[in-house]
Amino acid sequence: MARFLTFGQDALADTFYSVGFVMSLCQLLSILELFHIADGIEKARLLPRFVQVMEKNLLLTMVIMLEEIQSKPVVCAQFFLWNILDLLRYPHELLCVMDTPSTAMLWTRYTLWIPLYILSVATEGVTIYQALPYVEPTAPAHLGLPVILVLYLPVLGLGASVTVWQLLKERQHHLEKWTKKMKKN
Repeated sequence: MARFLTFGQDALADTFYSVGFVMSLCQLLSILELFHIADGIEKARLLPRFVQVMEKNLLLTMVIMLEEIQSKPVVCAQFFLWNILDLLRYPHELLCVMDTPSTAMLWTRYTLWIPLYILSVATEGVTIYQALPYVEPTAPAHLGLPVILVLYLPVLGLGASVTVWQLLKERQHHLEKWTKKMKKN
């Protein structure tokens, strides 16, 4: 965001070169989230989080491997959305682990996160679509990477639909729980 405000449209082209290494490292470390869930430190479903972490890591690997896609504005938008989503999720999770949940963080986490997640998945789809011309097709006898990526796009949409459905259920559950708690007080 600071780069965009400072350099304007020019910042979009070299965002990956500026923050790619740090973003890659942070995204790689997001695998630790899976251990936190498995150990019971964080209360979340393991499978959806596993899918989200792996989806991000695979997309990031594709961006790292394809230098032609790194300067696309969609990569800058993707990094921005991923960071905003994490800024909405992590403080809420931290407060829950410390048994001091915040009403504002609860509402923000479960209300703003959903449309931003949908936008993030749409951006992931655009990133994959824009990467297709740069992916080397393999021999015709084998299922090539471009075909796999094209087939992955509907799977991405389906996975996002299931995730949004689960997020809406979680939102309703947490907000009802909070409302009952507030009525008792």
